[in-house]
Amino acid sequence: MNMPLVRIELFEGRTDSEKEEMIREVTTAMAASLKIDKDDVDIIIQEIKKKDWATGGVTWDKQ
Repeated sequence: MNMPLVRIELFEGRTDSEKEEMIREVTTAMAASLKIDKDDVDIIIQEIKKKDWATGGVTWDKQ
């Protein structure tokens, strides 16, 4: 069975402790909902600069 891989993209600026808390909570939710072991859940976080993300044709550093 393939195990889940969760990719999370978000703006830069969160603290390590905020990201660690999110990782714990997402892992717990995935494991519970899929009835799998927490050790089988992989998470990749990609932090993106606001100048590299746009909505409605405007980058977030200009919104």
